Amino acid sequence: MMATPHMLAGAALGRLTRRPWLAYPAAFASHFLLDYTPHLDSHALYGVAGGGPTAPEAAIGITDFVVGAALIAWLAWRRADRRVILGGALFGIIIDLVENIPPLGAWFRTWAGTAWLSAWHHALQHNVTPEQWALGVGTQVLVVAIALWALRRRGGRGAATGPRRAPAS
Repeated sequence: MMATPHMLAGAALGRLTRRPWLAYPAAFASHFLLDYTPHLDSHALYGVAGGGPTAPEAAIGITDFVVGAALIAWLAWRRADRRVILGGALFGIIIDLVENIPPLGAWFRTWAGTAWLSAWHHALQHNVTPEQWALGVGTQVLVVAIALWALRRRGGRGAATGPRRAPAS
């Protein structure tokens, strides 16, 4: 799955739970659940089987991450619960960051203490083919829509307030 849905889902879990001790493990677990759902990512579109990232794959991945991070920063701006939102976003994407940023990735995939997690993470992937793009993109659009709704909704217990508009006179 692309980075933006992972980060938004983690941020939404942070917003909904408001407790780091609950939000961060839930956001981390959500990564695996989302990877298990059918999805289309840049590797399926531009990657080479068994090879490292191609230039288009890397460009899409970096752009996706930057857009997702900017969106999270904008949504968390001036919110009292921004730390748990930002932390949730980080924990929602952390395994992909660790696996794809050298030299951490090679170490993470080969060290006995984490190799099992990396292998399990990759075994869970349910990537669809480019011919199934509607399903692969649709699941991600749905995750983004639900997460944006959760992040933008007003109310809830102990709701943090952001900038408010002055009442009309």
